[in-house]
Amino acid sequence: MSSAVEDDDVLPEERLSGRTSEAQAARVERIIRAAIELAGQGGYEAVQMREVARIAQVALATLYRYYPSKNQLLLAAVRYEIAKLDQDVTTRRPRGATPEVRAGEVFARAFQAMRNDPGYAHAALSVRQSPVAFGAHGKSRPRGDHDTTFVRIAAAAAWGSDHEVTAEQDLALQMVESLWIGCTIDWLNGRLTAEAADQRIRFAARKLLT
Repeated sequence: MSSAVEDDDVLPEERLSGRTSEAQAARVERIIRAAIELAGQGGYEAVQMREVARIAQVALATLYRYYPSKNQLLLAAVRYEIAKLDQDVTTRRPRGATPEVRAGEVFARAFQAMRNDPGYAHAALSVRQSPVAFGAHGKSRPRGDHDTTFVRIAAAAAWGSDHEVTAEQDLALQMVESLWIGCTIDWLNGRLTAEAADQRIRFAARKLLT
């Protein structure tokens, strides 16, 4: 395995890109894509910061300035993938006849993305859903905006972007998301087929949002 670029080495690409906002955005995207690529090869354990830096062609110190830990990097990868889901839902609007069917389609598409890349699914759920060390109350890992964004995408697909989601609708969507997480973990662990997981997710959306 090749080592990462040392801190005092300046890559030609970095000299060309400089410190503009566009250059920084390009570096961040390379870093996140590298993390997702490594996760796809072996799940959470396969994402090693030195290897991410090598693939993304950034100095290891640069990587740590953007993301001080692997978990923070993977949370950024989760946000990146959810943004892709948001774009997909915007481009290909769910065509269900009712709000609950359209919301269920969003969660089903999210599960399909996990199904397409089990390694990434393992990494994403490892960093998002595994409990913190026992007794570490008040010291949970950084959460990011994953939950609210996921629910927002499903709500917009169900009722339209201008709809003001009620407290009951928001709670129902969060319950569907919790079931989606459980189904995805059960599928990863071989306790549930992909077809059964998809069926449960859609069924939960229909029942909880009706």
